Amino acid sequence: MSTISTGDKNYLNNALRLQSNNWILRFTEESFVLLFKEQGININAPKYTVDGLSKQNRFDKFLEIEDNRTVALIISSLAAHFRNRELATGISIKFSEGLEKIIKTLLIQPHKKSFVLSNTDLSVRIHADLYKHIIPYIDKEEYFTAVQESYKFVREKLKLMVKKETATAIFGENATRTDFFEDLFGSLPEKGTPEYDLYKGYAYIQLAIQFLRNEKAHSLSKKVDRNMALHFITLASLAYTLISDKNS
Repeated sequence: MSTISTGDKNYLNNALRLQSNNWILRFTEESFVLLFKEQGININAPKYTVDGLSKQNRFDKFLEIEDNRTVALIISSLAAHFRNRELATGISIKFSEGLEKIIKTLLIQPHKKSFVLSNTDLSVRIHADLYKHIIPYIDKEEYFTAVQESYKFVREKLKLMVKKETATAIFGENATRTDFFEDLFGSLPEKGTPEYDLYKGYAYIQLAIQFLRNEKAHSLSKKVDRNMALHFITLASLAYTLISDKNS
């Protein structure tokens, strides 16, 4: 994921105005696709079109899921287009300069908010609902609070679904209680089957979130390493996904 801020996204949207006819730079479908193709990117790939096929939807998804360097490459191309337009028309607003500032921010802080595991081909996508809740804390690098809030978010989802306050009240201390399996996981498998063991494993994950949260709730706030925070938040995201998207 890129680290581009909400303010910089708004600046880009105001500059490009993809949703209106009041263009400074007019992108047809063909020129929009070419902008990305020149950097080896297929903007019509499924990962960019999941929220819709409009230029705005694809551009927003691109900013959301790509890394800083890739986003900076596209913004650099846009800056060049704006610079040529500014020279040709003499417009007073220098969007090219604003875009160049965004590029510098992206390239000097490539680690700030990215939740990509370094030196591997693996990246982790946090559940969208959870990510929306904790991103203000991630933006401010308040990782201890981000982890705490991720645990609370899972607890509130459990409470909403089965009207119970804690995972131990739902599953028992050792994940032996099964009366909420169907509500939470989609079915109630027969004891002794592989599916039953799977769901019992799901229950243990929910219990782990409760016990981890209990420890954090009774500890003073402290600095949490970003990579360790990622591991805890990923666990919370898994727990949330298992009860939000049944039989995931």
